[in-house]
Amino acid sequence: MTWDRFGYICRQAGNDSSGASLAARLEQAQSEQACSLYGPAPKADSWPAQLLTRLAAIPDPDNAERALNTYQQLNLGRQLEAPVKFKRALAYLAYVTFVFYMVAGIYQFKITPTFSDLLNNLEMAPPAYLALYQTYWSLFILAISLLILLALLSALQMRRLFQFKVNAHDSLACRLLVLPSCRRAYRQMADALQYPTLDRHALSEQSPVLRHLQQVEERGMDLAIEIQALTEVQMQGFLQACEKQLKALTTLVAVVVIVAVMMFLTSAYAPIFSLGEAI
Repeated sequence: MTWDRFGYICRQAGNDSSGASLAARLEQAQSEQACSLYGPAPKADSWPAQLLTRLAAIPDPDNAERALNTYQQLNLGRQLEAPVKFKRALAYLAYVTFVFYMVAGIYQFKITPTFSDLLNNLEMAPPAYLALYQTYWSLFILAISLLILLALLSALQMRRLFQFKVNAHDSLACRLLVLPSCRRAYRQMADALQYPTLDRHALSEQSPVLRHLQQVEERGMDLAIEIQALTEVQMQGFLQACEKQLKALTTLVAVVVIVAVMMFLTSAYAPIFSLGEAI
């Protein structure tokens, strides 16, 4: 929604024929109540807000108008939104976490003490599975907790990228928790989005996207069309990389939880079988 608002502000500023400076027109467009119809105001550290700030700060009026004209032609609202399947994966991880701790808590604090007391009253040795679980349950829970925490933190970090915070891909947490392919696609998408506001004489030589867009301008091609195409392509690559990592994480968590449930059931039924043999 913030990208829809960004697009409206650019279109409104471009349509303003008052003769005021671009900075004044952008400020006027942002102050209009109609902006709220296009979504909430972007946070100061997000790319939509930063691009508006950079647009207003371009010293050369002609360059500023060209950059504004480019942004007016872009349609970023739908392409740069987090997909529903990503939100579902995040909800799934949260749900699995809740269910796991609920089952583990009930088993540890309700079921296990009951069986232990019953076996002690019957002067029976606890079954091997139950004894093993009682001995190592804390380490077992800790290991699974760390795995689920890793999956949740990775998903939340990817969610931060979908919020398009400036330099989010360079944070330590992102470098540790998000695959390089995700970060690379995000960085290239950000390079394409910010290109109209950059000084052409100070472009990073390490960015293939910036070099390509500079060549596009030099050849007289339509910059808006190429930025639109690049953002769509890089967004698809970003989504695919994120989905690949999320699929691996959710699969791993699901397998571990299934194994945990099997161990719970095995250790839970072991005392029942022992009691049956005793009777």
